[in-house]
Amino acid sequence: MDFDHFKQLLDHQRKANPIWFELPSDSLASEAAIIEFEKAMALRLPGQYRHFLKTYGGGYFALGIVYSLDQASDFNLGRNNSVGSSHLLFSDNGCGDFYGFGIENGQCLEQVLFFDHGLEQWQQTRYPGLFSFLADTALAN
Repeated sequence: MDFDHFKQLLDHQRKANPIWFELPSDSLASEAAIIEFEKAMALRLPGQYRHFLKTYGGGYFALGIVYSLDQASDFNLGRNNSVGSSHLLFSDNGCGDFYGFGIENGQCLEQVLFFDHGLEQWQQTRYPGLFSFLADTALAN
């Protein structure tokens, strides 16, 4: 799903379900803050995630949450990840499971993965990127 299609869906859901958007979002990330985070973590974020952080910030997002670069947030990306990991966590389901991106050669891949805490393993999902993941999990009921 490209950004324009995602934005269309988001705009529709904001009008149809305004209550979904009443919780406060985290602050938007600047390009400088993203670059600083990437240097500190020795990785490069996926393109869709970078775009999301700059446009929407993160935190509470409709029916889901997305980790952000907002230092004051409970959903801070840096506090939920560690340097040298093979995956970058960007969301959770509130039940102990996580969503993340695999990391290869310092580049986070676009494909969304699911960490099942009961099985203690990563699994593939049907989401090729963040926008399709959010369309299905945060913008649908």
